[in-house]
Amino acid sequence: MIRRAFITLFATTFTNIAYAEYSLYEGDYGSLSAGLQVQTAFFGEANNQAGGSAKSTLSDSFWELSVKPHFDGSLNLFDDSQLYGGFSYVYSSSLGHDPSGYSQKGELYLQENDYTALGSYDDYHFKNKTEDLFIGWKSGKLLDEDEKITVDLSGGKQNFKLGSGFLIHYGADNGGNRGAGWINPRTAFNNTLIGRLNVDDLKFEGFYLETRPLNPAEKRSYQGGNIEYAYSENTTFGLSYINTRNNHFLHDEGSIDLLGEQKLDNDTFNARFDFSPLENFTINTEYAYQINTARTVSPDTLDKTKVHASGGFGQIEYKRDDLFWQPAISYRYAIQDKNFDSMSPGFSTWGTWFQGEINGEWILYNSNLRTHQGKLVVTPEESVTLNLIYYNFTFVNPSAFGLTSANYGNEVNLLADWEFNDSLSFSAGIEAFVPGEAGKQYLGGDANKVWLQGMLSGSFEF
Repeated sequence: MIRRAFITLFATTFTNIAYAEYSLYEGDYGSLSAGLQVQTAFFGEANNQAGGSAKSTLSDSFWELSVKPHFDGSLNLFDDSQLYGGFSYVYSSSLGHDPSGYSQKGELYLQENDYTALGSYDDYHFKNKTEDLFIGWKSGKLLDEDEKITVDLSGGKQNFKLGSGFLIHYGADNGGNRGAGWINPRTAFNNTLIGRLNVDDLKFEGFYLETRPLNPAEKRSYQGGNIEYAYSENTTFGLSYINTRNNHFLHDEGSIDLLGEQKLDNDTFNARFDFSPLENFTINTEYAYQINTARTVSPDTLDKTKVHASGGFGQIEYKRDDLFWQPAISYRYAIQDKNFDSMSPGFSTWGTWFQGEINGEWILYNSNLRTHQGKLVVTPEESVTLNLIYYNFTFVNPSAFGLTSANYGNEVNLLADWEFNDSLSFSAGIEAFVPGEAGKQYLGGDANKVWLQGMLSGSFEF
């Protein structure tokens, strides 16, 4: 069955038809262009959930697809200032049930309302939704002839990334009844307002963002500011403040009867530092300190809690472009307290910030977690990149999950990327997870087997 599905994926990948992006208009008044992105991925699982108790309700193979047409335009104004905007629409689907459990075959939370509506997903689940819909203005030479001082204001549904994406990068949930949980075609925040001021090597940002979760009760807003200073080509500093809010109603399972309301009001202070002290050697580090406050109100009680948490990472990398296959080796240590709010991270490169193609994608969140990552990247050809990544996971406070051990386990990912041309790329991966004692307890059942996963994906951008 798995072998047949892999062959089917290859056939699907190479027979997709997409239309080339082309310029609808390019001239003195501005520009207008259109494009299309098609992504597909197939997964095969062996010893799903390491043999844990949830295995029986999941699929040993599943397939994902997303299609995203988009339009981008600009209108030239005086002094090189410019109005710009964009629109995109996403169709996404899945056949089967991925290991996250968001769409497993049994009775589960359908995530359609702010109360626990129970039901079951069909084997095939999909959604059509508007993704990007934004408008903005750039100042050009209006404020400064050399454009050392520029302003950029934008609003609507759009993407926003803070630093490495450790805290804020993806504004929308995927998977569940939307399908395509791994492809993640939806990343834009909702109802945004973003302002940027660039003054020489300083960048100031102010932002308001709303997330688009599967469950409306989990909808959040982020408001804050960011300062980045490029001291030199090799050194950058960043400081941010983020306020996170979420208000939602409380219900009994499967009931629309209101029991109370919970309000979250979290404050995060973030610092980042990227540095290359020597040629071929880089250091990246980020730290976040949080004051997380929850207030629960019901007819009979009023409960308020305030906890302090922290999280961050440090990474070193050594790369030699002059050696055979241009090897790059890195080590990263990341830790997030048990009360750490992981907020809305996203994908930049393999392992950032979904830590592991098995656990980071399907099982673990960046909270109550300590991770060691070792990574080797080589480039046999200009269009081919190979990644070998090792993870060691431990829980910071295993008792928070009712566990007696902190040793969650070890994961190894072997990943290959091939850029066939500017529009067409493919990825393939083989991953393995060996559960430790905490991993066996966390996954439950007979979770003492090596979990193997195979992945093939294709991306078409025109």
